[in-house]
Amino acid sequence: MFRFPRILIAASCAAACASAAEKLPAEGVVELPAFEVKDSRVLPPPEQWKYAEIPGFEILSRISERETKRFTRDFLLLQEVIEVIMPGLTRGQVAVPTALILCGSRGKGFEEFLPADQQDERYGTNSLFFRDPERAAIVIDFALSELRVDADTVEEADPYRAFYIEYFRFLIRRQLNAPPPPWFEEGLVQLFGSVDFSTKSITFAQIGDGFGAEKIGDFNQILAKRAIMPMGEMLAAGGPRARTREWKAQCYAFVHLCLYGNNRKYQRPFLQFVTRVGEEGPSERLFKECFGKTYRQMALEIRGHIQFTVYNAMRFEAKKGQAGLPEPPPVELRDAADADVGRIKGEVLRLGRHGDAARNALIAPFVRGERDPRLLAALGLDELQAGRSERAERFLEAAVQAKVVRARAHLELARLRLQSARAKPAGAGGGLDSAQVAAVLTPLFTAMKQPPPLAEVYALVADTWAVSAAPPLAEHLGVVIEGINRFPRDLALLTRGTLLALERGFPVEARAMAERGVKLARQPAERDRFQTLLAGMDPAAPAKPAPGADNAPAAESFLERSISLSRPEAVPEKPATAKSPGK
Repeated sequence: MFRFPRILIAASCAAACASAAEKLPAEGVVELPAFEVKDSRVLPPPEQWKYAEIPGFEILSRISERETKRFTRDFLLLQEVIEVIMPGLTRGQVAVPTALILCGSRGKGFEEFLPADQQDERYGTNSLFFRDPERAAIVIDFALSELRVDADTVEEADPYRAFYIEYFRFLIRRQLNAPPPPWFEEGLVQLFGSVDFSTKSITFAQIGDGFGAEKIGDFNQILAKRAIMPMGEMLAAGGPRARTREWKAQCYAFVHLCLYGNNRKYQRPFLQFVTRVGEEGPSERLFKECFGKTYRQMALEIRGHIQFTVYNAMRFEAKKGQAGLPEPPPVELRDAADADVGRIKGEVLRLGRHGDAARNALIAPFVRGERDPRLLAALGLDELQAGRSERAERFLEAAVQAKVVRARAHLELARLRLQSARAKPAGAGGGLDSAQVAAVLTPLFTAMKQPPPLAEVYALVADTWAVSAAPPLAEHLGVVIEGINRFPRDLALLTRGTLLALERGFPVEARAMAERGVKLARQPAERDRFQTLLAGMDPAAPAKPAPGADNAPAAESFLERSISLSRPEAVPEKPATAKSPGK
């Protein structure tokens, strides 16, 4: 079936907004919330950081300029390396550039970002990884020279290896809708963290330095005199209670054995197990079906791999006369603006659950007069998370007027506008009038143009038309359908689309969506909800085939061919019969 092109959807939005233009308030100066500073301790002096920006990342550094430049070169070269060993892994959109914070000996340092429940690990870790649905952050401690393993043991701290591990963790999670099994993720990131590279060569999956000496993080050194954890505990769906150094090393040993050890004997069973464990959950029965071994037998295999590590490493080397990997371009490093320091630090502290410290970091540059749109958006989202909706709306209004590039800021402003409109509907029958609908849809259509696409944007479009006094036209439903095409497995969006189509006069579309929901639902409650909706619909009418439908290629989405966006035709009224004269 016909898919509405983006240009038509944009035109529909523009028409909706134009019809309400007279009622919309003119965009003027937004009065921002005021912060009264009663104590000089609330407003510390601006912090001195270095700042660099590369595609998809912002770097905030308190290490030396020389070391920062070395880090950025190494990071850019690492991205080239990953394209060689695993093409495509580095590609992908992010809603907000990922923050890389390099902590040195100046200022509060690494401990400022350490979550409260990890304070005991201060001298046992030199890296942190934070992530929420919108953004991620990696914090690395360059000041710590040794990591305390236990009361009697320390090992050298390598900030570069720590960064590689957290960066690969970021890449893996960005590719997946949900976090992978803990043992699988940990084994992979430890494996990737051991990569050794230059512009002329790449060595991957190597144990030791290749010349007989050990390397930081080698599982055979860590586990040489340690008992093997029972496989059932290592493979537990939620991971062990304490993710110790030994557990990480055993995950590394298992993944390394399966992918590169014993002449790659276990590579195919390993891939089968990883594929099935996500659906069925870990169990010894599943493990034996895939590997042909019990947990105990595999534990003995791992012990043998630790003691006599026989494997096939990957090595790429430029031949004589070849250029090898390109030299990374220089990155501009500058003094960080006050707004950048406050915004990045504030949002990373919020990811680490430091609520008050996050707010103070965000507020300080604002009080000092900074009005950067990204800072205003971050302040608005922070106020929203703290439950201060009125203040949040004013910050978000200012950020949106300043054309901030942050899809969630536009989405949350639209959500706040919808809440206000629903509290005071101005349309007939308690619905929203055209001005209120347009006020909500305008930031949503801006959000659609900004990366990455968000399912919540399309869900809010459906919610808005559901409470509109005027019924949506076919092209308006087409926007929701575009969202379902983009997120075909998002059942919350599919439910909203089904209800909108059902309640607003699109029975064919409603039935197609509900039938799709029944097929996709995995939980009984979700399946029952779609079946209930289907049961209340009229029997499906046979659809007229489109011209050339027999020869049409298979569509990627069920909505392409099974849904027609034409409004049901109104039944024409019978012409009135003329009265006879004299009657």
